[in-house]
Amino acid sequence: MTPREVHRRLLGLAGGTRVLLGGAVAAGLAGAVLLVVQALALARIVDGAAFGGKDLAALRPLVVTLALALAGRALLATLTEWLGRRAAEHAMGALRHRVAAHVLAARTPRVEDARRGELATAAVHGVDALAEYYAKAVPQIALAAAVPVGLVGVILWHDPLVGALLAVTLPLVVVFMVLVGRESAERIDERRLALGVLGSHFLDVVRGLPTLRAHGRAEAQAETLGAIGERYRSESVAALRVAFLSALVLELMAMVGTAIAAAVVGVQLAGGSLGFEAGLLVLLLAPEVYVPLRLAGQRYHAAEDGAAAAQTLLELLDEPVGGRSGDLTTVGVVNPPLLDPPDPARAPLTLRGVRVDGGAGRPPALDGLDLTLTPGRLTALVGASGAGKSTLLRLLARLAEPDEGAVLCGATDLRAVASEAWWPRIAWLPQRAALLRGPLEEMLRLQCPDAPGDALALALRRADADAIVAALPAGLATPVGAGGRGFSGGQAQRLALAGALLSTAPLLLLDEPTAHLDPASATMVAAGIRAAAAGRTAIVSTHDPALVAVCDEVVALEAGRVAELLEGAAA
Repeated sequence: MTPREVHRRLLGLAGGTRVLLGGAVAAGLAGAVLLVVQALALARIVDGAAFGGKDLAALRPLVVTLALALAGRALLATLTEWLGRRAAEHAMGALRHRVAAHVLAARTPRVEDARRGELATAAVHGVDALAEYYAKAVPQIALAAAVPVGLVGVILWHDPLVGALLAVTLPLVVVFMVLVGRESAERIDERRLALGVLGSHFLDVVRGLPTLRAHGRAEAQAETLGAIGERYRSESVAALRVAFLSALVLELMAMVGTAIAAAVVGVQLAGGSLGFEAGLLVLLLAPEVYVPLRLAGQRYHAAEDGAAAAQTLLELLDEPVGGRSGDLTTVGVVNPPLLDPPDPARAPLTLRGVRVDGGAGRPPALDGLDLTLTPGRLTALVGASGAGKSTLLRLLARLAEPDEGAVLCGATDLRAVASEAWWPRIAWLPQRAALLRGPLEEMLRLQCPDAPGDALALALRRADADAIVAALPAGLATPVGAGGRGFSGGQAQRLALAGALLSTAPLLLLDEPTAHLDPASATMVAAGIRAAAAGRTAIVSTHDPALVAVCDEVVALEAGRVAELLEGAAA
């Protein structure tokens, strides 16, 4: 994606962004007009007082005009800043909303396989940096394209020679800005990559910290993080060096241009070919010709981080959206009408020739899988880690889509059913369940908000979690999640399982529900799952013999394919 394409898309992120930015630019242009009025009033005041013999009463209208111009410029500068900030809020909110919607609904492979830390860094730190991009850089770049030209035109009107000299220097300043800007863009890219590596590695270390400490490798990771941090520091210093060089170039060109203008005006005043009022006006406006360019350079460097991070997110949004409703290209149907979701408790679930790529050079998670799951039964998915159990459950949950093949419920291809219509038909427990922030009862009721209290109590007993709640001083009102009550891995697993078992959805999908549990608790949970599965289709992935023992069917997976189909002990 080219930088021009990035900037074009950033400007079109939200409907009101361009309007607000247009208002900011218009306010800046009005401020430039008042700058000319201010300089003209000041030149006439000085000329009238020094050479025209005018007293204060005669100069009062010009003094009032000068005061009003100063006040107007201050107000317009504030308005420009405010409109830019509002545009930044609109655009940043729109970008974060699109990224979140894409990640949650599109099930893009990049989120599964790429460095999540890099995306998290871009979505938080990078999007925050866009505030400078919208609030200051974009309006100032637009003003830098118009204001110097306008000021040179005013100077040309009063002093053609100085105006012509300034007109010659402006393109030179722009050329130097472009040259330095290219070098700066390369440094910013390197800095962004270093920050992405640092964020990714830090996220991995935090996730694996207990394991690292258990094996005595925590100190080694601290050294690795230090080395990566040093690389980020070096790239940051290099980017700052280029920014300082850019500022030096702009200041030097502005100083030279202003000095030339002052020298020429002095010669003209001495020779009598230029009046004092016109000469003072030119001297006041000449430095202002370069101010928009200097500010544009400074603010562009300050906003480059945001634009570079936004490129990462825009590339994520450009990835093909897997699993959107109506994507039936594998069966030759384009944009079919959306169908009502079938009942998975009555219709069999069929996976036909399903392939899911592993990504990042890994073998396929599922490779030509053919499987039919009988409705109304409790089925166990077994096999070694990486055999495809979790991927199969995610396909059935419409949290992922096959790269080849189809997933059907009865005769209906699930891609012909809106995801939002299918999700209420499932109760889902991921392998790494997390309790979101809020009261415990609210978290347990996420999948079934209207469940009565006795149903919640039953779900807690089936998940062997009732004792956990009973031990809490505030019971179900206990705050959980970030900043709330912490739980062990087994406790969190049982509480999350209780939330899934509370649901009355016809399809129950549980990924390793007895992981992190001791044998006695696992046996109780297995019996609870068996009871909760009555009257609906339930599919569990597990390595737990106690859970396999209560299932009606057992599907053994190996290398993404069905290795064996067995009748369960409970059949």
